[in-house]
Formats: sequence, structure tokens, C-alpha cells
Amino acid sequence: MSSVKSCKRYSNIFYKLKFSNEVDRQYAEPVLYAIRRHFTEKKEEKLQAFKKFKKRTWAVLAVSILIVIICQGLLPHLLDEELRISTGLSHSLDVFAWVILWHPLDELIFNWNPHLKEIALFEKLAAAKSIILENEKKLTVDSQFSYAQQ
Repeated sequence: MSSVKSCKRYSNIFYKLKFSNEVDRQYAEPVLYAIRRHFTEKKEEKLQAFKKFKKRTWAVLAVSILIVIICQGLLPHLLDEELRISTGLSHSLDVFAWVILWHPLDELIFNWNPHLKEIALFEKLAAAKSIILENEKKLTVDSQFSYAQQ
């Protein structure tokens, strides 16, 4: 995982397997299948985490907007217009409204991209092609083609 963390969006990822005898070669496909299945499961976990992130962030934004509506719409009508403290309180409510909306908006605008980057990385790892090296000879095996033959 440390070698593919810096992977760019359009980079290709390959699995390179090297074996020295025929006994090791028979385990190449099961190992590749296990690796792909592992990363497919990881991708599903990240998708679930991203859905939870979106749901939680939209809920926090809705609650924040509700609090702003209460502070901006109802409280000024309840306060007496003749008191000088009401203008100070009104300005404080304006600041509070911006502060309470900042976090959910920040989450929605800036923090969704790392989730999508991890999901895309796991998708690449689950669908990566393999290169099998046999006694320093190179054999290229396309994973979808080899699974389709089985």
C-alpha cells in the first residue's frame, strides 16, 4: 500500500509475481484472486464509509441551517427593539450563524476528495493486471482474460 499511495489518477498498476518452479506457478492465480478479492472488499468498505460520511455531513448541515433559521428568524422578533443590547445580540447571532455553518460546508467542499481517491485506488488494485516472471522470462497475463477461460 505504501508504494501505491502516491499513485496518480491515470497511472497503471501491475502485480509482478516471480516463481522459480512449476509448483510455485500453480499458486499464482489463487494468490492473484485472493489479492483482488481483498481489494474489492476494501473498496466496498470505503464506499460504505463514504456513504456514511455524506449522510452525516448533510445531516450536520441541515441541523446547522435549522439553528441559523431559529437564531436569525425567531430570536430577533422575540427581543425588544428599544434595548441597545438587542443589536449587539443580533450581530452576535450573525457571527454564530457563520461559525456554525462553516464546519459542514468545509466538510462538503473539501473533505470528500480523499474518500473518492481511496475508492479509486482500491478499484485500480482490484482490477490490476499481473505480470508473471518465470526464471527471469516475462509472461504477461491479463486477469480478466485468464478468469474468462476458467
